[in-house]
Amino acid sequence: MKHSSVGNILMVANYPSDTSYAWWLMEHFWKTLADQVEKAGGRTYLAYPSITTLSEAVTNSTIKPVELSLPWMKIKEAVEAHKFIKKNNISTIYFTDQTYFSSQYAIMRSWGVQRIIIHDHTPGDRPYVGGLKGSLKAAKNAIPWLTADYFLCVSKMMKRRNVANIRVPDNKCIVVQNGIQPVVCIPENKAVLRETLNVRPNSILVITTGRAHPYKRFDFIIKCAKTLKKKAPEIDAVFLLIGDGSAMPELQKMVSLLVLEESVRLLGYRSDVHELLCASDIALHAALGEGFSLSIIEYMSAGLPVLVPDIPSVTQATKQNDTGLIYPKDDAEAVATYILTLATDTKRRLAMGNAARKSANNTYTLDKCTSDFIFALDSIFSSDNKKLLQ
Repeated sequence: MKHSSVGNILMVANYPSDTSYAWWLMEHFWKTLADQVEKAGGRTYLAYPSITTLSEAVTNSTIKPVELSLPWMKIKEAVEAHKFIKKNNISTIYFTDQTYFSSQYAIMRSWGVQRIIIHDHTPGDRPYVGGLKGSLKAAKNAIPWLTADYFLCVSKMMKRRNVANIRVPDNKCIVVQNGIQPVVCIPENKAVLRETLNVRPNSILVITTGRAHPYKRFDFIIKCAKTLKKKAPEIDAVFLLIGDGSAMPELQKMVSLLVLEESVRLLGYRSDVHELLCASDIALHAALGEGFSLSIIEYMSAGLPVLVPDIPSVTQATKQNDTGLIYPKDDAEAVATYILTLATDTKRRLAMGNAARKSANNTYTLDKCTSDFIFALDSIFSSDNKKLLQ
């Protein structure tokens, strides 16, 4: 494949280079795309709004990081973007979590950009938009210069959401199902890790991972811990909340106010998340919405039954009474009852965890995710007789 047939690609991060939470999969996509472009003779650049430190995944790749603001907010930023795109012969822009419709896309196309791809990871459940509003939305989103050429969706459900709510044309949505590397648990490490956490060997560990942000609802999980303590004070349950974020000070106050220091551990950012999962017994996820949660499939891969609220985007990977339990949103009493049931029925808890592990490791693998992504790239670049892969 000749260099001129693909051109150069600009990938765009929507966060600073030193952001540490949950972006490893996006970096995996960037590296995969860069590898394919390099094979085709092109170059791949990665724009961050600001650059301080770079991740190892980006550093150990052919990607060329640049400091550039896209979409731009100021005229100066637009001028810089124009210079960069023209100077480096950028033919494709690959965005993370940007809007499908934007007047800036028309400007970029006037600069020589031929393709605009959006990889959508945005969370949440949104209703069908029909009637006059839906028709107007669909008409607006049919204007080629002002809309993305392709919209990559992290699950089949998210494709349905984007078609029904945003009114993205169906033929522009491609599913690239999120996946993970299997979580490998070493049984011998479980007791050691519990000891370092000052947790008794027979305690029931309930774990949650994610950003300490109101949307992830760590506060609700703390409420569940208090409810369980009142409901069954004889149950020795410890809740591990893994992740840092803006809500941490309020969460710490809440734990202190409810006198839950022994029952709730706010561990902040940890580099040993998989080990903590393997040392746990139950996973509890309380987010108000997801795109497709990597945390949930990591819980499952570690062999944990997962408790999730009855929000469709959050329940995507959970099969009720098989791989986990689905509780009514905001119902701390129901969560406490489920935890009590699993804590006192070891056989059921282990059977559900084994089913979760099999489901995650058979269905939501990083290998399949990568294969879907490469297939999507092949479809995109061959659709206009510019086949990326050979």
